[in-house]
Amino acid sequence: MASSTTTLRKTSGGLWSKWGSGSKLSFVTRKVQSFEAQEKTSTGRQTGPEGFLTLEEVSKHNNPGDSWIIINDKVYDVSSFGEKHPGGPVIFTQAGRDATDAFKVFHSAKAWHYLQDLYIGDLHNAEPVSELLKDYRELRTVLMRSQLFRSSKTYYVSKSLTNFAILAASLAVISWSKSLSAVLFSSFLLGLFWQQCGWLSHDYLHHQVTENRSFNTYLGGLFWGNFMQGFSVGWWRTKHNVHHAATNECDEKYQPIDPDIDTVPLLAWSKEILATVDDQFMRSLISVQHLLFFPLLFLARFSWLHSSWNHASTYEMPQYMRWAEKTTIVGHYATLLTIAFYVLPVPQALCWLFLSQLFSGALLSIVFVISHNGMDVYNDPRDFVTAQLSSTRNIQGNFFNDWFTGGLNRQIEHHLFPSLPRHNLAKVAPYVKALCSKHNLHYEELSLGTGIASVFNRLLECDQRISREELASLDLSPNVADFLHAVDLQFQLIIFSNHRLLQRGDMQDRGSTNMRTV
Repeated sequence: MASSTTTLRKTSGGLWSKWGSGSKLSFVTRKVQSFEAQEKTSTGRQTGPEGFLTLEEVSKHNNPGDSWIIINDKVYDVSSFGEKHPGGPVIFTQAGRDATDAFKVFHSAKAWHYLQDLYIGDLHNAEPVSELLKDYRELRTVLMRSQLFRSSKTYYVSKSLTNFAILAASLAVISWSKSLSAVLFSSFLLGLFWQQCGWLSHDYLHHQVTENRSFNTYLGGLFWGNFMQGFSVGWWRTKHNVHHAATNECDEKYQPIDPDIDTVPLLAWSKEILATVDDQFMRSLISVQHLLFFPLLFLARFSWLHSSWNHASTYEMPQYMRWAEKTTIVGHYATLLTIAFYVLPVPQALCWLFLSQLFSGALLSIVFVISHNGMDVYNDPRDFVTAQLSSTRNIQGNFFNDWFTGGLNRQIEHHLFPSLPRHNLAKVAPYVKALCSKHNLHYEELSLGTGIASVFNRLLECDQRISREELASLDLSPNVADFLHAVDLQFQLIIFSNHRLLQRGDMQDRGSTNMRTV
């Protein structure tokens, strides 16, 4: 029951989406182009017995204009529904495959009602569910029956008050003193406030806080996200949903599906992604990505802000939501500028505004990258649990890490159970570790410092793929050649010191988990 090609809505996030720009998620554009090429060579439909569809047939409908998915061995045609899917283009990441677990973890019970009109048949000769998925589904059922998916409202009230306290401290510092040190400290606190607002908004938008999804969107998104933090909730949710459904995943040509690793030509997160870069200048840029990495973290917020406004201006959404998005973002900056120039002289105000953006970018980005970057980047079919575990890393839990990362240091548990409130993630961790131990799956958990070193080491490994001879073959000016020579010397020193750090970190961290990768 193939559907005709549909016109895709514009989606913010695309190229370098973790850092910002782009008006479309690039994996959607590539799938549309692939679908149009396949239509010209289509040889017709092959099905099983009447009323049944084969897995081979379903796998052919894997494009935005022609999307079939499998849920509990039933096949659904979501080609047209994808246009109005509330979660955005994430639905297309599951096209042509079994979406059972992805559907269950992201949707409420009400969502099952919408599937009835999309049903087109049952799966013929469905493969038996693996023991891993059986155990995972049973664990999720146990957690739900244990009420662990219910949040503590007191906890989230305290988090909100803590955020307001950080903001008050930031404003109190510059009200008390206009010195450079006061401006620097206040801007750091403001950046920290925005980071913590991001974590709170994240929890609301994953529907961890309340069962009322509209309330979560308006309070968690428009208030804590748009107005308090200055980001578009719609932009973030569009790309973040895809990230969760296809974590570190690439297509058959190793073009990233996950927007959070779609960072070429600035950063390449695997040798396979690097191999897709043919442009010599881009490869020379990537050859020093370990030097660009930390500066990019500081600059990331500027790109996110651009993407947020671009999304609010161009994304296809109800008119009332467009005005809500724009009004709250404008309200954020109007309030910020008013405070800056009312409290501080112009030079200090400009410095305060600029530094706070830098601090916020770095404080948010460092948590993002240690969770997944440096883990497996893949393009082979994997079940939901294996895909999440192979692409996700935990950072050891303690009071500071839990607070600083907004609970995202327990990223494995969060990705397996996205709507589980952050204050219950630690309670679930022993069960997940037991699941991994039973099925011989690697459960990566490192200290904060070793996690950062692991990410940095992945960048260095990709750097090494670009040979010195390749750089030497470029027609570069003497100044650029001298610069690259100096960079190469520094490169070798960083490799040595970073491997030493990883070795020390491994000795300390591996004691907490002896499970090996399959």
